[in-house]
Amino acid sequence: MAGLYIHIPFCTDKCFYCDFYSGNQLYLLEDYVDAIVAEIEFRSNYLINKEINTIYFGGGTPSLLNKYHISKILKQIYKQFRVISTAEITLECNPENISDLYLSEIFNLGINRISLGIQFLDDKILNSFNRKHSKELIFNALDIIERSAFDNLSVDIIYAVPGISNEDLLLTLMLLLNYDIKHISAYSLTVARNTRLFWKIKKGDVVENTENSFIDQYKIINNYLILSGYVQYEVSNYAKNGYLSFHNLAYWNQLPYLGVGVSAHSYNLVSRQWNHTNIKKYIRDIKGGIIDFEIEQLTDIQIYNEYIILKLRTIQGLSYTYIQDNFGMDVSNHFVSRIEVLKNKNHFNIQDDYIFPKQDDLLLADYLAKELML
Repeated sequence: MAGLYIHIPFCTDKCFYCDFYSGNQLYLLEDYVDAIVAEIEFRSNYLINKEINTIYFGGGTPSLLNKYHISKILKQIYKQFRVISTAEITLECNPENISDLYLSEIFNLGINRISLGIQFLDDKILNSFNRKHSKELIFNALDIIERSAFDNLSVDIIYAVPGISNEDLLLTLMLLLNYDIKHISAYSLTVARNTRLFWKIKKGDVVENTENSFIDQYKIINNYLILSGYVQYEVSNYAKNGYLSFHNLAYWNQLPYLGVGVSAHSYNLVSRQWNHTNIKKYIRDIKGGIIDFEIEQLTDIQIYNEYIILKLRTIQGLSYTYIQDNFGMDVSNHFVSRIEVLKNKNHFNIQDDYIFPKQDDLLLADYLAKELML
């Protein structure tokens, strides 16, 4: 199986914490969609196995696409690939773009999963981070989705945010779980260099939350969602049974995927490549039959390190046999010796061939990965 990622880089405005590539040149949207369609054809042989089980429209703001844009892209995907009947097809949406008509249109096109970018349930905080929706619009969007044909809804929230107390966060979770949300992604606020948030902190306009606040709020989310019937299958991701994200699992299981569009990344088990970041140049190059990208051939050590990093963020665990079979005895011996050291420090649960992170280990994933990497 393989995955397909479609990057839609357009936003009406940029959130202050965001460091993803995006632009507000909406007049380029039609030409950009045509370029996406062309790139899918140009690169259809990138994946050796052309059977697709996940299609993900990410951004940016993919819900700026209308039904004609989405239809054009999906028709090309189905022409170039074998999309299985149970494929997960996700569209990231902003609350301000949700309407009864829009959901009906995209559902009829084959979109079967909505990922709604909520982030915060506080108008003051939403405004301070330059989000273009209000708390009222969030609940309006949730109400519309609830009465639509969609039964697979994921929402994103951000925690460890200045101005959002533990009580505020708990209330957010309680309000959200009044809805039939199948998947929740909860990310701590990251201060990326050169974002508006970064410079606001530098100037002293915003004070970052402490590490203790991050840990407290992580535990509030973790405890509340697990008690509410969600499975934490990765550090930041929780799902009801049967609703783990195919898109996320493909990434964490190091399965191949093709990324199309400006700045999109692709992986084919032996190399990683990424498109350059300029919307106008991308459109111009595609029209000329050119795809401008950079590529990195991965060494066995890099693939081993990625395996360690990704698996330690999940509940799936690390496999002794997999490491021995794929990376040889020297790497395997290093792995076994480091696991013994960490096990003696009360990390991990060992079950037959597998090493599973304990609940508290998920918070220490970066530290544990460094201890096991080469």
